[in-house]
Amino acid sequence: MALRVRALAWTDSLKTWRLMHDVYDIQHEEERCGGYKALIVHLGGICWALEHAGSESGYRSLQQLAQQAAWSDTPYPPAPGIPAQRGSITAASLAKLAEPPLLMSGIDRWARAAWVAYAPLQPIAREWVRQALALPPRAR
Repeated sequence: MALRVRALAWTDSLKTWRLMHDVYDIQHEEERCGGYKALIVHLGGICWALEHAGSESGYRSLQQLAQQAAWSDTPYPPAPGIPAQRGSITAASLAKLAEPPLLMSGIDRWARAAWVAYAPLQPIAREWVRQALALPPRAR
């Protein structure tokens, strides 16, 4: 996988790099995500990438929303139900994709498969994106 990451880095595609990170984290939730605030960033990030073209400003807004949750005096609800099956495609599917365009396409397919697996949580991810974009500009 390290060689694939290097190939991806050569594409200069921060959006694809971020998408790969977010998908890996939601597919390994117990190790990587583990809570509500991380889901805001990672599942919200996948929503942002797939449904809103994934500009950097949206990711920063999601991170700001998660930070507000971290510093809020009101308790955040526990993480919503995580699906047992987190996508029909895994990171292992990227192993033989050596060319950057193929790798980028493979990451997109992987992300879409994970997004489908998280269908019950898509409405809340969309709400996080909506809330993040509604933050005042100075808070972003």
